[in-house]
Amino acid sequence: MSSGFDAPSAGSATPAHLIRLSRDRLAVSDPEGARQLATAAAGDPAARAEALSIIAMCCRLRDEYVDALAAAQEAAELARAGADPATEGRARSEVARVLLAIGETSEALEESTAALTLAEAGGDLEAVIPVLATVANVYLVMQQFDLVVQLCERGAEMARLVGDELAQGVMLDTGACAVTALAWAARAGGDEQGAQAIARDAAERSRAAMLIGRRLGHRRNEAAAVANLAEELAFAGQADEALRLLDSWEIDPARDSTYTITHHLDTRGQIHLALARYDEAVTVFARALELAESKGAALTAAEHLAEAYEKNGDLGAALAAHKRFHQLYCQVASETAQRNARVAAVRMETELAKATAEHERLRADGLLRISLEDPLTGLANRRRLDDELATGPAGHTIALIDVDHFKHVNDQHSHQAGDEVLRRLAALLRAGCRTGDIAARYGGEEFAVLFRDVTEAEAMEAAERIRRTVEEFPWSTLAAGLKVTVSIGVASGPDLLALADLRLYQAKNAGRNRVIGLPPRGRADRAA
Repeated sequence: MSSGFDAPSAGSATPAHLIRLSRDRLAVSDPEGARQLATAAAGDPAARAEALSIIAMCCRLRDEYVDALAAAQEAAELARAGADPATEGRARSEVARVLLAIGETSEALEESTAALTLAEAGGDLEAVIPVLATVANVYLVMQQFDLVVQLCERGAEMARLVGDELAQGVMLDTGACAVTALAWAARAGGDEQGAQAIARDAAERSRAAMLIGRRLGHRRNEAAAVANLAEELAFAGQADEALRLLDSWEIDPARDSTYTITHHLDTRGQIHLALARYDEAVTVFARALELAESKGAALTAAEHLAEAYEKNGDLGAALAAHKRFHQLYCQVASETAQRNARVAAVRMETELAKATAEHERLRADGLLRISLEDPLTGLANRRRLDDELATGPAGHTIALIDVDHFKHVNDQHSHQAGDEVLRRLAALLRAGCRTGDIAARYGGEEFAVLFRDVTEAEAMEAAERIRRTVEEFPWSTLAAGLKVTVSIGVASGPDLLALADLRLYQAKNAGRNRVIGLPPRGRADRAA
């Protein structure tokens, strides 16, 4: 399938140079300039996949989701055909971003975790970092805030190692958003002291991101971090300082996007609401509504304006603002449905083209190769795990993971729900693995994570993170009342599979939802 992006004459510049220039334009918030350069590079077959991946990002940043999806899917197919997992990972990451933007969260999670596996297979940290950011954003939407913090810390450290300060700042600020959400949760739970401590942590992250954006001259990232930091300061009871911070940022319509301007206005308005300065809040939200470039931004501004009018006692104006909100809501819903239908059509066309090409390939080859991938979850299968261990147990530690009471899931919630549990669990395992680790479906409801070059104590810590992540995942979104936990056995050394299986049995026999591994200082195995 062709995406319709054809390259104009690129003059004497090489495709590789055009690709570098397009990435430079993205780094200074110029998606249109980046798209023009990448489009010029896309005429070269060797550079087309990478160029289309950049074009997809540029289209997404301009909310042109249908074009973004077409470019990203073509890029992924070209990269797959060229055995370029790093570029395929970046392209599929863009597919995931589009799916997330249109509300297809489950599909975005599946696509982003597959993209991460591909990017890591390429062995290039610079290719892994943006894909990791996509996975973090998916989990942010899913409100898995602890997992978002882990992913962002991992991504920030990778960015530091490769010297990519821009990516480090993005990871810090995304992590700050998740930490702020945790602060709100602590406050809602009555732990105000804990909430304040968490909010200070979020502010430190946003402040670091703000300084990085300022040092690099990346105005959009600095502005986003400034707004986020202001929100965190206001949460911590430092509203006046938050307003001074916003005042220190001079909005420049010639350089700042409408999104940046309305983001700052909305943040300022929320602070005024918290301070009961309703006149100021009305003024700010009205200005945000006036400037809003998209219906989505106008929808948010109208909703907040109605709230400000109501709290200010002007019920007539509040009703008018609410009517405007309702009108925008209906328009956004209609346009979203139409856009999603177009995106679905593009995906269907691409899948049909892929199926046709695969059928032709198999007919020409005359045989099927044996897959090393589990078809339900996309993880490595038992054969892949056995192949990895065939060289011997040295340097390996394994965690065997079994879903507790999985038969109850199938019996009470249907086999379809059971399959979806296995797929979601696989995605959680894949996201929690380091580069080089292998997550596999061992059989049925049993999984394995094979760690390389870690101590058994370190593997125990990783296994406990997996157990906690599974326990805290919002399974009830799949089926009402659904809860899922896992039992884990960890082992290394000779006969590690047999020992891990024994410890898994001990974990289940001891009450389930626990990790059993290396006995501490000669004592019997215990739960983590």
